[in-house]
Amino acid sequence: MLKILEHRLLYREPRFHAAFPSIIRFSDDRLLLAFRRARDGIWLIPPDKRGELDPLDRMDHIDSRSHIVLMELDPSGEPCTGELSILPMDPEAGDQDPSLLLLPEDQVFISSFSWYPLPADAARFVPGRRPPGDNYSGCRFLFWGSHCSLRQRQPGQWRYDHNYIPPDGGYGHPLSPDGSKQIIGANRGRSLWRGGEILLGAYAGPGEGAGLFASADLGQNWRLLGIIARDPEAKVAFQEPALCEDGEGGLIAFMRTAGAGGRLARARSTDGRDWSPAQLHELVGHPFHPLPLADGRLLLSYGYRAEPFGIRLRLLDRPGDNPDDYPEIIVRDDGLCADLGYPWAVQLADGRVLLCYYLTDAEGIRHIAGTWLELGD
Repeated sequence: MLKILEHRLLYREPRFHAAFPSIIRFSDDRLLLAFRRARDGIWLIPPDKRGELDPLDRMDHIDSRSHIVLMELDPSGEPCTGELSILPMDPEAGDQDPSLLLLPEDQVFISSFSWYPLPADAARFVPGRRPPGDNYSGCRFLFWGSHCSLRQRQPGQWRYDHNYIPPDGGYGHPLSPDGSKQIIGANRGRSLWRGGEILLGAYAGPGEGAGLFASADLGQNWRLLGIIARDPEAKVAFQEPALCEDGEGGLIAFMRTAGAGGRLARARSTDGRDWSPAQLHELVGHPFHPLPLADGRLLLSYGYRAEPFGIRLRLLDRPGDNPDDYPEIIVRDDGLCADLGYPWAVQLADGRVLLCYYLTDAEGIRHIAGTWLELGD
């Protein structure tokens, strides 16, 4: 029987918006937590001057200065003292969700994607996303593509950063008129080290679907391996593919959907090239993280953005089992609004699991929290 041991704050700063964490465990059992951090200018406004501004109703997930922070934790999950390290910033774009993967020799692989702030005059001619809200006249953002970075074990030992992944095999498209800037979709979700290659999922709109890219040289060069899922009617988008091995030599991709109510979609493959048709489930989450456990089970966690807001999971006997057949476990249901989720779990050396995610508190501060879980039989 799974037991929820405790919830704990891992990172909170009133001047920053912290969200979208991921975490890995090094060979010495220490942990590395990564998350996206951006400015939050509300602290500049005196509380008595904020008027009707609702701190819980600010889904502001893009910022021109957003960046990726890395924080060391001890083997029990306690944050270590010392300065945070930051992925070198792209001079042109702001970084978004980081996804960590541990490579041989404790090398740290980070995949992410970025947004390009559009100058006001250019925004009239180039379609770009803007934060929600009426009468918005501020900066708009152009999707700038997926990229990866590689670091040695110690902070600051970057081998490369912001290596943008170009289209291949027809997945993706040129962004600039001269074709010098090309992009694939975004990426967020668990990647894999398998057979001497990095396998990385990417996703775009309903027309492109989700694709699987592979790199045999630690992320320097990439090729399109196969299309994980695509709706032939271009009505459902398959997003944020998270990968795991099925325990039988094959792969499973867990995907969040748009156009299907946020329901879980799963696809399976034996080789990463050919995938089964995506199967939609009743399970709804934002998004999904599959953690294979040491005993062969799978811990599938997800954010829950309907009331009561919070974090939930299902514990599967085998990775390939149907998640709908397992009971839903509520990790916490005390969320104050829908701006939360994106869980990522790691199994600790003592067998417990640390589940990380982001929440919004009563002051509107987006922060990183963790829950320690004890796994029963």
